[in-house]
Amino acid sequence: TGNTRGGSRITTGIEAYSGALREAVAGGRWAEVATLLDKGSKGKGSNEKGEGSGQPPSELRSMCRALGLFGNTALQSDNDSGTTAANLLARHLVNELYFSMDDLASAAQGGDKAAAKEAWSRGRDYLNSYLRIVNYPIISRVGDKFSVVEGSL
Repeated sequence: TGNTRGGSRITTGIEAYSGALREAVAGGRWAEVATLLDKGSKGKGSNEKGEGSGQPPSELRSMCRALGLFGNTALQSDNDSGTTAANLLARHLVNELYFSMDDLASAAQGGDKAAAKEAWSRGRDYLNSYLRIVNYPIISRVGDKFSVVEGSL
């Protein structure tokens, strides 16, 4: 998309959700699911500044942060006196997507394919609802709209 604030992280995350994550869940490849949903970790630090040993979150987890930042930009104006209802809804949907990823990671850890499929589907619905909200104000002069997640399990 032509959207600069997190656009590539969002697009990469959408592709990972609809592609690699969906395929890993469908195939019951639980170790792959765990890697795709890794939250990352802050390192203890290997130099005098405490830097160097952290692990960044996966593309899917990173996408959630980018979704929140992009929603602030797309759905909020500097002229608004407070947080808009659309932005509050978008934030709620991102939170629920993140929780669905947590549920999916737990299901994968337990090898529960039915629960994993349910969590993936619920996450897809939250993600698509978010995308429809933020796509509304995107016009061709600004950039392309985000593609929604197609497919099911």
